[in-house]
Amino acid sequence: MKFKPSIRKRWSWGYAGYFHGIWCDSSWELAYLVYHLDNNIPIKRNRKGFKYTFYKKKHKFYPDFIVDGKYVEIKGSIKRKSKAKFEQFPDKLVVIGPKEIKPYINYATKKYGKNYFKTLYS
Repeated sequence: MKFKPSIRKRWSWGYAGYFHGIWCDSSWELAYLVYHLDNNIPIKRNRKGFKYTFYKKKHKFYPDFIVDGKYVEIKGSIKRKSKAKFEQFPDKLVVIGPKEIKPYINYATKKYGKNYFKTLYS
């Protein structure tokens, strides 16, 4: 069942919305999700938070997805705060950056068009 989400412009670059009932914070997350769903690779949105400390303050980090028993974080740029999250993460974490996301974006673009995020979110 496909959901009709409300597209909303994010506070950063890109669009956010639901696809097949799974929330995506960006078009990159959507491309990653679509690839996995289209290829019958089990994927689910992570809802578990993990504590970490940054500049002596406690925070929680919620990786984006869980695939094959590993947590997956889609990240456009890695800054100091992100490094702290990753270094203190207690489990298996796969970080998908700009280079690693390209095949997923290419897949979504080829199959669903250049503006796949508008098509799939609406």
